[in-house]
Amino acid sequence: MSFAHAWVLAFLPAVPAGLAVWWLGARRGRRQAASLTRFRPRAPRYLAAGSFAVAAALTIVAAAQPRWGTHESFIPRRGAELVVVLDVSRSMAATDVQPNRLEAAKNAITASLRRLGGDRAGLVVFAGNARVRFPLTTDLEAAMRVVRALDTGPVIVEKGTNAATGLDVALNAFDATTDAGRLMVFISDGDDLEGDAAAEAEHVRASGIGLIVAGAGTPGGGTVPVYDASSGRLVDKKDANGQPIVTRLNEPFLRALAASEGGRYVGSDLGSLPGTVEARVRALKAAQFERESARLPVERYQWFAAGALALLLLGVVAERVTLPARRRLLGLSGAALAGVLLAGCASRAYELNDEARAALRAGQTDRAIALFTQAQAEAPDNPHVSLNLAAALSAAGRYDEAALAARRALASPSAATRAQAFASIGHQRFAQNDLPAALDAFRSALIENPRSDASRHDFEVVLRLLQPRDQQASDQQQAGATPTPAPDGGGDQSQTGGQTPEAGSTPPPGTTPQSGGGGAQANSTPGPQSPAEVERQLARVDARIAAAIQQAGEKPTAAEATEILKLLAERARLAAMRDAFAGGGDPRDY
Repeated sequence: MSFAHAWVLAFLPAVPAGLAVWWLGARRGRRQAASLTRFRPRAPRYLAAGSFAVAAALTIVAAAQPRWGTHESFIPRRGAELVVVLDVSRSMAATDVQPNRLEAAKNAITASLRRLGGDRAGLVVFAGNARVRFPLTTDLEAAMRVVRALDTGPVIVEKGTNAATGLDVALNAFDATTDAGRLMVFISDGDDLEGDAAAEAEHVRASGIGLIVAGAGTPGGGTVPVYDASSGRLVDKKDANGQPIVTRLNEPFLRALAASEGGRYVGSDLGSLPGTVEARVRALKAAQFERESARLPVERYQWFAAGALALLLLGVVAERVTLPARRRLLGLSGAALAGVLLAGCASRAYELNDEARAALRAGQTDRAIALFTQAQAEAPDNPHVSLNLAAALSAAGRYDEAALAARRALASPSAATRAQAFASIGHQRFAQNDLPAALDAFRSALIENPRSDASRHDFEVVLRLLQPRDQQASDQQQAGATPTPAPDGGGDQSQTGGQTPEAGSTPPPGTTPQSGGGGAQANSTPGPQSPAEVERQLARVDARIAAAIQQAGEKPTAAEATEILKLLAERARLAAMRDAFAGGGDPRDY
């Protein structure tokens, strides 16, 4: 049982106090009357007083609005759609914006979400690749909790920076089944080292989605902090020559990205972003979304109000009848009060649930499963019974059935309960050695409850178990090792006939060195054959970029912006080749 206004119950002690005051006054009055006459005073109307007192208590309980049980309701939603695309690469940890770029971006996003009404919001994070952090949702409080829990580094996404894949994933995050207005907010430092952002911007423009681009950082830039396991502290990331890497706000890229799509670049003042987003969202068309199912508590105040009314009538009658009739009325009032109290007693489902928990603690797994199943039949919408049944089935080794039972709890309106359900599913999948499914379940649990240390621990454990296979392939590629062929002779083969060039060596004719960050593939035409040729091409591209930016000015046209994006992508490709020739580390890991 719960109460909508539990504070009203604070008035309950006034009822017995008032009844005690009345009893003391009646007793004193009888003594005084007996001293004045030889006739015995009439007994106080205890039944009437008790009826009035209990009626007052029931009135207070009814005013507190008691509720138990749930019922399903459908709530229509109207609004626009907003998807935020956030850069979480390591360069976003630079402190040229206080406290750092990512924290400033997170503050701007949460402030923007607070200004939304019935709109839906989603979040896509990207670094070397992109993922939907949470899909379109109207639960903006939960969305803000997820945003506050974000951090940089390759936990959810791969290392590197690839704005193109962030735009691509964000396009697919919108709901294509509605005609609601759609807006995309792109926040990054513009340090784009991979992908074809020009092509993705064309896709965004063709889709009719509005775009707001915001910069995070300063032109002066800052160093990239990374964790040093040997010293246990943050140090500046260094390039192949041992010099600290400085990441700077790339405003030409961000301005060109906005202009190529017909969007707006709001600059690097993230404090102005919430107002801009609010104005654009309010101007968008609001559409009705699919009706959302909600489990709402059932109000039970009517029972207590009816009991109070019945006892008031009983008290009025008791003041005007003889003693034998009062005794009969006393019995009726007791029956009525018992009926009201029984209405608040625990249901059969709760009794079965408690009995099953005791059986599970005693090691009687089969009996616990049977009792939990009966309790679920009595209360099919109770998520806690479903989670208990999943625990009992898991203890019996029936993992598939346990996962199905836990899924019933995903319909709960409580984010904490949904997080427990996802965690339970993750444990079942882990027990079945289905690590990818377990990782997805623990990730969903973290999305529902970002503060859960247990889910974060489980997620990291499974992630470490999965990473060695992917990390081994990545280390082989970065170190210049030849991938091991599969037993059937297949598997991943390099573009030079199964042999990856050693770091620092000149590649065979017609090939392009590949970075370990998973960047663009080699061109079909022969690439530069020496570091000197790469440097010459870089110089030519830099000159073309400078000329294009100068010609475009502060407000480039869509064609000029697209050309600038293509030149920047070409420069990033050549810079990656230069680093590969130099034998440095992965150039796309920040």
